[in-house]
Amino acid sequence: MTSGSAARYKDLCAVVIDTGMGHTRSGLAGDERPRSVAPSKDKDGSILTHGVVTDWDRLEELWHRIFYHELAVCPEELAVLATDAPLSPIINREKMAELLFEGFGVPAVLVMPRPVLATYSYGCTTGVVLGSGAGTSYVVAVQDGYVLPHASFRLDLAGNDLTAYLSQMLAARRVQLPAETLQHLKEKCCCCHTPGAHREPMGPILPDEYSRCAEALFTPEALGVPGPGLLEMAARSLHLSEAQAGNPPLLLAGGTTLLCGFDQRVAQGLGRGHPAAAPSRHVAAWLGGSIAASLDAFQGSWLPRDIYIENGPSAVHRHCF
Repeated sequence: MTSGSAARYKDLCAVVIDTGMGHTRSGLAGDERPRSVAPSKDKDGSILTHGVVTDWDRLEELWHRIFYHELAVCPEELAVLATDAPLSPIINREKMAELLFEGFGVPAVLVMPRPVLATYSYGCTTGVVLGSGAGTSYVVAVQDGYVLPHASFRLDLAGNDLTAYLSQMLAARRVQLPAETLQHLKEKCCCCHTPGAHREPMGPILPDEYSRCAEALFTPEALGVPGPGLLEMAARSLHLSEAQAGNPPLLLAGGTTLLCGFDQRVAQGLGRGHPAAAPSRHVAAWLGGSIAASLDAFQGSWLPRDIYIENGPSAVHRHCF
């Protein structure tokens, strides 16, 4: 982008949209918190599968509602920064750019990985992000604002799976609860702790049950999910990224990392200091996008509409890494 076009986008207000499995957070660049938190699912379920968009028609409907009703803005006058799930198919970035340019007529677009934006929310450009939301968990190494693919891993087990697991355990005791109650119990009662630690019962959940529920993130075979858990993935990522980034900090992101004792469990399992765990880490990706899109130094990064028209959706890969 030329300096002139960069200046042009600096004068525009930018919208930041983070579409996750459970909710879509959106707002204006520079805001300290999202202006809108809208469900990413309806009666037909979520528009994403394990954090990756799979229903583009419903995504367009959702974004239409966000632009015109939730935020009450005109997308033709706003640059848009959208988030991308870690290790998602690169074609998804092209589809996002196509939807924003052709469906909403926006003047400029940027699609950025959530882990990179999460590092920005901590005031960093380098770190290993351990994230877990509603639909997917991941450990991604970021160096100087770029993802290190060889030190990045994904686990398709996250908050929604823990809620379902908790429901199964309660059903075995013939305890049935509404979905909203299960979600609340998981968030408020399930706790990560070292094996053998004692916890008192809370509500209909037995100590062993709310411990086992959270522990599934670290031992996914308990839910029949093959491969390593979050601790093993984090250890690998930290080891692989040390050679290039020295001693990168471990940063937590995503709502599921707010589970009681999660940060202590990670510290104990890895044998290193406590990870950085910001209270607002459930909106880390959105907040990082808000920070980035408001910086003067960032304005030359946008993919402008004229370049998109000239080169097509593949142009997004030269601007979004």
